Formats: sequence, C-alpha cells, structure tokens
Amino acid sequence: MHLKAAVAALSLSLVCMFSRVSFADSLTLTGVGGQNTDGVYVYPYLFTVTGPGGTNTLLDMSCLNFNRDVSIGQSWNATPVDVSSISANASIDGETGAEILADAYLYNQYAGAAGNAQQTSDLQFAIWSIMDPSGVSGESGFDANAQALASTALSTTPTLPPSDFANDIVFIPSGSYPNGGEPQIFMTDPPPSAVTPEPASLVLVGTGLLGAFALLRRRQGKVVLQS
Repeated sequence: MHLKAAVAALSLSLVCMFSRVSFADSLTLTGVGGQNTDGVYVYPYLFTVTGPGGTNTLLDMSCLNFNRDVSIGQSWNATPVDVSSISANASIDGETGAEILADAYLYNQYAGAAGNAQQTSDLQFAIWSIMDPSGVSGESGFDANAQALASTALSTTPTLPPSDFANDIVFIPSGSYPNGGEPQIFMTDPPPSAVTPEPASLVLVGTGLLGAFALLRRRQGKVVLQS
C-alpha cells in the first residue's frame, strides 16, 4: 500500500480551538478494496466510523491526499463536513474549497465506473492530482484519461449548483494526529447514519489558522505499508 507522508506540527492552542467549534467523529481505516495500480491502492478504502449516533463499519471512502500518510488499523478524529456548504474560495485544512468541490465531482463518478478497474483507477488518480499534482505527476496511474478527468473537474465545478453535492461528505482531520503523522482527507456518499455533518462555516473557524501551518509542510517520499 503506497501512500505519501507529510509531518504537521500543531500547537495545543489550535487543537483546543478546533475541538470547540465542531464535534469530531472517530475514523478507523480497516482495510482497502483490493484494487491497485502498480502497487498503489485506489478506491475504495474501508472504514469504521463512530459518531454520536453509533458505529458504522466497512464504509467505502476515497482519499483525497496523495502526500499524506495513514496506515491500516490507525484511528483519528475527523469532522464530517457537508460538501454542499463549501464555497470555492474557502480554505479548509490547508486545501481550497475549489479543490474539495472538484474532488467531490469526481467522487460522484465512481458509481458509473463500478466494475471498471481502469476507470476507477483513473478517477482516483484524478482526485489525488487535484490537491497533490506534483505527487502523482510521475505515477503511471496518472495517465492521459486521469489527466483529462482532473481538468474537466476543475473547469466544470464552478458552474455547478450546491445541490449537485447534496449527499457528499468530506471528513476533515481534527485535533492531534496519531503517531505524529497527518491523516488524509477522506470523502464518502451518502453520509454514514452515525454522524451529523457540520456546515463548512463552523470548520473554517478551526481550520483557518491550521491552514497557515500547511504552508510549512514538507513533502516527503513514499511510504510502503504492509496490509
């Protein structure tokens, strides 16, 4: 399982601030769907999500970051955010609202790619390229079709109404990160019954300052995980 790593140093004051503005659910990465492109696992990633409504298991999600590192069995807190409430000019966890919306546009095409391994791989690499273009540029999975999908997503998303993202939920990592790493941002649709998504306006309060720290991130090399 190949993923990218970046280390974030967060102050206790920022952690406390973020915890006050929205409730964080617990995510545990339990496995992957089995499909990979040249050793890089793609959608779906399998999760257990625990929120105030209880626990959902084996939920399919797509990761949005290629340059962050998580491992199977790792748990962390994350705030579920309603994608339809995110504006293009927002800044959440160091990423722009436009990037999250473009990824949601691509995520919604997974259903039409069911059973098509190549199309699923192209969609995942297109999603990764939105936030981490330099990370996937040398990967074979970022082929011509994946590049075209990413370009279409970035150009099409600004013209779409919020209703197009009504059921999309993005899980934004919050609080201190386990093992000193930086969990990826993950997306799913529909929202798990155990969680209550927050509007983006609440999350922005906690992530505005965190975004400043994102500018200091150091991109690191691949990590090979055994699963």
